[in-house]
Amino acid sequence: MTGVPDSSALSLAVTSLLPEIAEWACQARSRLGFRRGVLERLRAVLTLEAAAFASLPPLSGDETVAVWNTSARRVITLWSEESSDLRAQLRPPARLLLCGPGERDWSATERKLMCCVLRVGERSTSALSLSRTHPFSTAELRLLDQLQPVLQLGDERQVEVGETIGARLSPRERQIFEYLVRGFRNEDIARALGTSPATVRNQLVRLYRKTGVGTRLELVGLATSRLLSNAAAGGGR
Repeated sequence: MTGVPDSSALSLAVTSLLPEIAEWACQARSRLGFRRGVLERLRAVLTLEAAAFASLPPLSGDETVAVWNTSARRVITLWSEESSDLRAQLRPPARLLLCGPGERDWSATERKLMCCVLRVGERSTSALSLSRTHPFSTAELRLLDQLQPVLQLGDERQVEVGETIGARLSPRERQIFEYLVRGFRNEDIARALGTSPATVRNQLVRLYRKTGVGTRLELVGLATSRLLSNAAAGGGR
Protein backbone atom coordinates (compact mmCIF):
# COMPACT_ATOMS: atom_id res chain seq x y z
CA MET A 1 0.00 0.00 0.00
CA THR A 2 1.40 3.42 -0.92
CA GLY A 3 2.84 5.35 2.00
CA VAL A 4 3.01 2.36 4.35
CA PRO A 5 6.55 1.66 5.63
CA ASP A 6 7.76 -1.93 5.13
CA SER A 7 8.95 -4.06 8.04
CA SER A 8 12.66 -3.52 7.31
CA ALA A 9 12.20 0.26 7.35
CA LEU A 10 10.32 -0.01 10.61
CA SER A 11 13.10 -2.12 12.12
CA LEU A 12 15.52 0.67 11.28
CA ALA A 13 13.08 3.18 12.76
CA VAL A 14 12.97 1.25 16.04
CA THR A 15 16.77 1.16 16.17
CA SER A 16 16.97 4.94 15.84
CA LEU A 17 13.79 6.04 17.61
CA LEU A 18 14.26 4.16 20.89
CA PRO A 19 17.53 5.86 21.88
CA GLU A 20 16.50 9.16 20.30
CA ILE A 21 13.25 9.46 22.27
CA ALA A 22 14.95 8.16 25.43
CA GLU A 23 17.53 10.95 25.12
CA TRP A 24 14.81 13.49 24.38
CA ALA A 25 12.95 12.32 27.50
CA CYS A 26 15.90 13.47 29.60
CA GLN A 27 16.56 16.67 27.63
CA ALA A 28 13.04 18.07 27.18
CA ARG A 29 12.44 21.01 29.50
CA SER A 30 8.70 20.54 29.84
CA ARG A 31 5.99 17.95 29.39
CA LEU A 32 4.58 19.86 26.45
CA GLY A 33 8.01 20.07 24.84
CA PHE A 34 8.50 16.33 25.21
CA ARG A 35 5.08 15.57 23.74
CA ARG A 36 5.63 17.84 20.77
CA GLY A 37 8.99 16.21 20.12
CA VAL A 38 7.40 12.76 20.14
CA LEU A 39 4.80 13.81 17.57
CA GLU A 40 7.48 15.32 15.33
CA ARG A 41 9.47 12.08 15.40
CA LEU A 42 6.53 9.72 14.88
CA ARG A 43 4.62 11.55 12.17
CA ALA A 44 7.29 10.95 9.51
CA VAL A 45 7.99 7.32 10.45
CA LEU A 46 4.30 6.35 10.51
CA THR A 47 3.11 8.70 7.72
CA LEU A 48 0.46 10.20 9.99
CA GLU A 49 -2.42 12.43 8.95
CA ALA A 50 -2.89 13.88 12.44
CA ALA A 51 -1.77 13.25 16.01
CA ALA A 52 -2.39 14.36 19.59
CA PHE A 53 -0.63 13.66 22.90
CA ALA A 54 -2.40 14.75 26.10
CA SER A 55 -3.42 13.78 29.61
CA LEU A 56 -6.82 12.20 30.08
CA PRO A 57 -9.03 14.02 30.53
CA PRO A 58 -7.31 17.16 29.24
CA LEU A 59 -8.53 20.35 30.89
CA SER A 60 -9.69 23.54 29.24
CA GLY A 61 -6.66 25.79 28.96
CA ASP A 62 -4.30 22.86 29.60
CA GLU A 63 -0.84 23.81 28.37
CA THR A 64 0.29 20.20 28.04
CA VAL A 65 -1.91 19.28 25.05
CA ALA A 66 0.37 18.65 22.08
CA VAL A 67 -1.27 18.35 18.66
CA TRP A 68 -0.21 18.13 15.04
CA ASN A 69 -2.52 18.90 12.11
CA THR A 70 -5.55 19.15 14.38
CA SER A 71 -7.21 21.45 16.92
CA ALA A 72 -6.31 21.39 20.61
CA ARG A 73 -9.77 22.69 21.54
CA ARG A 74 -11.46 19.90 19.59
CA VAL A 75 -9.19 17.28 21.13
CA ILE A 76 -10.00 18.55 24.63
CA THR A 77 -13.73 18.36 23.93
CA LEU A 78 -13.69 14.88 22.40
CA TRP A 79 -11.25 13.32 24.85
CA SER A 80 -13.06 14.78 27.85
CA GLU A 81 -16.37 13.34 26.66
CA GLU A 82 -14.88 9.90 25.99
CA SER A 83 -12.40 9.76 28.87
CA SER A 84 -14.20 7.25 31.11
CA ASP A 85 -14.82 4.81 28.28
CA LEU A 86 -11.30 5.24 26.96
CA ARG A 87 -9.76 4.63 30.38
CA ALA A 88 -11.83 1.48 30.78
CA GLN A 89 -10.67 0.09 27.44
CA LEU A 90 -7.05 1.01 28.10
CA ARG A 91 -6.97 -0.35 31.65
CA PRO A 92 -3.75 -2.36 32.25
CA PRO A 93 -2.51 -4.65 30.83
CA ALA A 94 -4.06 -3.19 27.62
CA ARG A 95 -1.86 -0.60 25.94
CA LEU A 96 -3.34 -0.08 22.50
CA LEU A 97 -6.83 0.71 21.24
CA LEU A 98 -7.51 0.52 17.51
CA CYS A 99 -10.43 2.38 15.98
CA GLY A 100 -11.77 1.88 12.48
CA PRO A 101 -12.11 4.72 9.96
CA GLY A 102 -14.41 7.40 11.34
CA GLU A 103 -15.02 5.52 14.61
CA ARG A 104 -14.00 7.19 17.88
CA ASP A 105 -11.61 9.49 16.02
CA TRP A 106 -9.66 11.81 18.37
CA SER A 107 -7.75 13.43 15.53
CA ALA A 108 -10.39 16.17 15.14
CA THR A 109 -9.64 16.51 11.43
CA GLU A 110 -13.21 15.56 10.45
CA ARG A 111 -11.81 12.97 8.03
CA LYS A 112 -12.45 9.24 7.92
CA LEU A 113 -9.28 8.17 9.67
CA MET A 114 -7.97 5.02 11.29
CA CYS A 115 -6.99 5.86 14.87
CA CYS A 116 -4.56 4.14 17.24
CA VAL A 117 -4.64 5.28 20.88
CA LEU A 118 -1.68 4.31 23.05
CA ARG A 119 -1.97 4.43 26.84
CA VAL A 120 1.08 6.08 28.39
CA GLY A 121 1.74 5.71 32.12
CA GLU A 122 0.49 3.44 34.87
CA ARG A 123 -1.24 5.77 37.32
CA SER A 124 -2.64 8.88 35.68
CA THR A 125 -3.51 8.00 32.10
CA SER A 126 -2.14 9.93 29.18
CA ALA A 127 -2.90 8.99 25.59
CA LEU A 128 -1.08 9.30 22.32
CA SER A 129 -3.56 9.37 19.44
CA LEU A 130 -2.20 8.66 15.96
CA SER A 131 -4.50 8.95 12.95
CA ARG A 132 -4.21 8.29 9.23
CA THR A 133 -6.28 7.01 6.31
CA HIS A 134 -4.84 3.48 6.08
CA PRO A 135 -4.73 0.81 8.84
CA PHE A 136 -1.75 0.36 11.15
CA SER A 137 0.24 -2.79 10.47
CA THR A 138 1.28 -5.40 13.02
CA ALA A 139 4.88 -4.20 12.71
CA GLU A 140 3.86 -0.61 13.40
CA LEU A 141 1.88 -1.60 16.47
CA ARG A 142 4.90 -3.58 17.65
CA LEU A 143 7.00 -0.44 17.20
CA LEU A 144 4.62 1.54 19.41
CA ASP A 145 4.66 -1.19 22.04
CA GLN A 146 8.46 -1.06 22.13
CA LEU A 147 8.38 2.71 22.45
CA GLN A 148 5.92 2.70 25.36
CA PRO A 149 8.51 2.54 28.22
CA VAL A 150 10.49 5.53 26.93
CA LEU A 151 7.31 7.47 26.19
CA GLN A 152 6.28 6.90 29.80
CA LEU A 153 9.70 8.03 31.05
CA GLY A 154 9.45 11.37 29.30
CA ASP A 155 5.75 11.99 29.85
CA GLU A 156 5.87 11.37 33.60
CA ARG A 157 9.07 13.29 34.19
CA GLN A 158 7.44 16.27 35.87
CA VAL A 159 5.02 14.03 37.79
CA GLU A 160 7.86 11.89 39.10
CA VAL A 161 9.83 14.95 40.15
CA GLY A 162 6.87 16.11 42.21
CA GLU A 163 6.40 12.75 43.90
CA THR A 164 10.02 11.91 44.67
CA ILE A 165 11.35 15.29 45.71
CA GLY A 166 8.68 17.97 45.52
CA ALA A 167 6.65 16.60 48.42
CA ARG A 168 9.44 17.69 50.80
CA LEU A 169 9.64 21.22 49.40
CA SER A 170 7.70 24.39 49.97
CA PRO A 171 5.72 25.72 46.97
CA ARG A 172 8.45 28.29 46.19
CA GLU A 173 11.24 25.70 46.57
CA ARG A 174 9.31 23.39 44.25
CA GLN A 175 9.11 26.16 41.65
CA ILE A 176 12.85 26.78 41.89
CA PHE A 177 13.58 23.07 41.65
CA GLU A 178 11.49 22.72 38.48
CA TYR A 179 13.29 25.66 36.89
CA LEU A 180 16.64 24.08 37.78
CA VAL A 181 15.66 20.79 36.13
CA ARG A 182 14.79 22.75 32.99
CA GLY A 183 18.25 24.35 32.91
CA PHE A 184 17.39 27.86 34.13
CA ARG A 185 20.15 30.03 35.64
CA ASN A 186 19.68 31.88 38.95
CA GLU A 187 19.07 35.14 37.09
CA ASP A 188 16.43 33.50 34.88
CA ILE A 189 14.70 31.97 37.91
CA ALA A 190 14.69 35.32 39.74
CA ARG A 191 13.19 37.05 36.72
CA ALA A 192 10.50 34.37 36.32
CA LEU A 193 9.54 34.52 40.01
CA GLY A 194 9.78 38.30 40.36
CA THR A 195 12.52 38.18 42.99
CA SER A 196 16.28 38.80 43.24
CA PRO A 197 19.14 36.41 42.39
CA ALA A 198 20.32 36.72 46.00
CA THR A 199 16.95 35.46 47.25
CA VAL A 200 17.10 32.57 44.81
CA ARG A 201 20.59 31.66 46.08
CA ASN A 202 19.35 31.63 49.67
CA GLN A 203 16.41 29.41 48.75
CA LEU A 204 18.76 27.09 46.86
CA VAL A 205 20.80 26.56 50.04
CA ARG A 206 17.65 25.44 51.88
CA LEU A 207 16.69 23.26 48.93
CA TYR A 208 20.12 21.56 48.97
CA ARG A 209 19.79 20.81 52.68
CA LYS A 210 16.34 19.26 52.28
CA THR A 211 17.44 17.00 49.43
CA GLY A 212 20.88 16.15 50.83
CA VAL A 213 22.98 17.49 47.95
CA GLY A 214 25.71 20.11 47.70
CA THR A 215 25.35 21.55 44.19
CA ARG A 216 22.72 22.22 41.54
CA LEU A 217 24.28 19.54 39.33
CA GLU A 218 23.84 16.96 42.08
CA LEU A 219 20.24 18.05 42.53
CA VAL A 220 19.40 17.66 38.84
CA GLY A 221 21.31 14.37 38.81
CA LEU A 222 19.26 13.14 41.76
CA ALA A 223 16.02 13.74 39.87
CA THR A 224 17.32 12.23 36.62
CA SER A 225 18.71 9.08 38.28
CA ARG A 226 15.42 8.50 40.10
CA LEU A 227 13.46 8.88 36.86
CA LEU A 228 15.73 6.48 34.96
CA SER A 229 15.57 3.98 37.82
CA ASN A 230 11.77 4.07 37.83
CA ALA A 231 11.66 3.67 34.04
CA ALA A 232 14.02 0.65 34.16
CA ALA A 233 11.92 -0.98 36.87
CA GLY A 234 8.73 -0.44 34.88
CA GLY A 235 10.16 -1.53 31.54
CA GLY A 236 10.20 -5.18 32.47
CA ARG A 237 6.53 -5.45 33.35
